[in-house]
Amino acid sequence: MLNTHYKDLSKENKQFAIHRIATKTLFTIEIVQKVLQRYNPLMEIQQNRIVINRNSYQKLIREIRKEHLLAK
Repeated sequence: MLNTHYKDLSKENKQFAIHRIATKTLFTIEIVQKVLQRYNPLMEIQQNRIVINRNSYQKLIREIRKEHLLAK
């Protein structure tokens, strides 16, 4: 069960989550980090995988795309 927000993760887990999401979505690490800090979704790291609710992940991707467009 998801019970940890992004801001409550350890520093290593935050970096792992940022890197993993950035490589899967092909956006820069800076944009992903900025959106994760602002959005702060519930997520966990289990067996070297990021566990996040499907709807939260879709919203996170939408926010990353918006931020990417604004950064141009």
